[in-house]
Amino acid sequence: METTWLNSVLLPLIIILLAAAIIALINARKLNLFVLSWRRKRLLNAIGIKQKHNLIYPDGLDGSFKVDRLILLRDSILLISLKQYAGNIYCAEQISEWTQVVGQKSYKFHNPLFDLENQMTTLRTSVPGVTIKGALFFDHSAEFPKGHPTSVLHRNNIPEHYFSQRDIAETAYPVLKAWEALVELSQTTSSKGQASVGT
Repeated sequence: METTWLNSVLLPLIIILLAAAIIALINARKLNLFVLSWRRKRLLNAIGIKQKHNLIYPDGLDGSFKVDRLILLRDSILLISLKQYAGNIYCAEQISEWTQVVGQKSYKFHNPLFDLENQMTTLRTSVPGVTIKGALFFDHSAEFPKGHPTSVLHRNNIPEHYFSQRDIAETAYPVLKAWEALVELSQTTSSKGQASVGT
């Protein structure tokens, strides 16, 4: 009877564990991407005092551009553009095209710093006198074998002082007013673009 009872308890448990292991194995890549995406968001959410996500601004040429993250710092406003490129990235500040190498294949893409500079210039015209910085953030899947410009960020090189800013009372008044003006000027692409305090 003890053996029968033991089998009746253990067998369903073993079946459940085996099924969970098989499902996890099949979905390992998706689970890994989910975890890495969560870590990236958690890392970026810790920057600065306040953030707005997915903002749309007029470009002054009858078009518009999207700002992935607009971040309030004590003495400036930081614009972050997210770049999801896997593999090795070969880049330099002034060259017109960057190269992505994945396995044995290589792909050219437009230097994203040019677009970033145009976006910063447009925002600066709306809030003159306030420092607006810009950065490209490449996620976990990108490597830079030959280095990268200082305005390229990834998980291992975000300046430490970006994370130490928490108190909105420490923000310079002109910067805070510029932040409010840029938030007012923008349109959010989704309800998830609400302001959030860096934690």
